[in-house]
Formats: sequence, structure tokens, C-alpha cells
Amino acid sequence: METTHEHSSQQAEEHRHRGGDDHQAHSAGHGDHAAHGDHAGHGGHGDHAVQFRRLFWIMLALSIPTVLLNRMFADLLNYDLPAAITWVSPILGTVIYAWGGRPFLTGAVSEIRDRRPGMMLLIGTAITVAFGASLGASLGLLPHELDFWWELALLVVIMLLGHW
Repeated sequence: METTHEHSSQQAEEHRHRGGDDHQAHSAGHGDHAAHGDHAGHGGHGDHAVQFRRLFWIMLALSIPTVLLNRMFADLLNYDLPAAITWVSPILGTVIYAWGGRPFLTGAVSEIRDRRPGMMLLIGTAITVAFGASLGASLGLLPHELDFWWELALLVVIMLLGHW
């Protein structure tokens, strides 16, 4: 009996032999397909809509406190934050980057490996730069003006919504 992953790999190989590179290019941005199972619906990606919808709602819930408890955002809207919550935005922002950004980061790696840069590489680069700058600012290694946790959170949420 053939496993789902073997079946998917065999179908992809047959598709490439027929000259269809479109699925390979499209799927490069979706990370590890072995975890997706049968791929019923949406052009072979039925699970993706459900997964991105779920991830979007979770990241949206995490982004609200990340944004509202961010010093730079508070400065923009001119409200004060207690010193005790300094690390809430960096901690939640890191979770959003690692969990919510994972599809874009794995897609970026796939695009680099396939030597076919695309949208996932662009998004992965953007969220990684925002993460690095924000982390550096939070640790005092970079100027505090580079505290982009709130922008990172909103970028991931918007990209998840768009991908859903």
C-alpha cells in the first residue's frame, strides 16, 4: 500500500514529466507538503485555506496585545505604558514571527533552494528584517527607533489573511 507522501511525490513527478512546472512553482511557497495529506479541493491545496484561516485568527488575537503594548505604537498614539510590560510585545512578537511567519519562512527557503525567488522570499525577508531590528532594539543593541514589533505583527497577520 502506497503512503500519501509517496503518492503525492509520484503525482508531482508525473506532472513534471508532462511539462507542468506550475504546481512545483506554486507549491514551493507552501513548505512541507507531506503534512498536508490528500490535497483535495483548491487546485490540490484544500488544507491550505483551513490552515491559513486558523493561523490568521490565532495571530490576529496575539497581535492585538503586541500592538497595543508596544512602546513605539504607544508613542505614535501618545499614551503611556507601565514599565512592567516592556517585554510583552517582544515575547508575543517572537511567537508571531516563529509560528505565524513559519509558512513564509519555509516557503522562502524552498524558493531559495529551487532558485526561484518569489513572494514567499520577499515576505520572509521582510519579517526577518523586522524581527532582527526589533530584537536588536529590545536588547539595546540597536536604536529604539527600530522597535518594529507592532509592524511585524501586523505584517504577518496581513500576509496570512492574503494567503488564506
